[in-house]
Amino acid sequence: MEKNILFNQRIRLRHLHTFVAVAQQGTLGRAAETLSLSQPALSKTLNELEELTGVRLFERGRLGAQLTTMGEQFLTHAVR
Repeated sequence: MEKNILFNQRIRLRHLHTFVAVAQQGTLGRAAETLSLSQPALSKTLNELEELTGVRLFERGRLGAQLTTMGEQFLTHAVR
């Protein structure tokens, strides 16, 4: 993954905050609560980020949100 593709000008700080919160909390609901957002707003922001990067960052299911391999790589850059 090239850094310039991941961190182009369209990715905003709110996208990164949302991504990191979901990665840390493990569910969209808990991440939304942590960020004082509604779950639909958080989900929209996460979908925007996945569209901007062109990769699926999380596998979502009944047990929560698990980072994909690309999501794990993205996380290392997002927390820098």
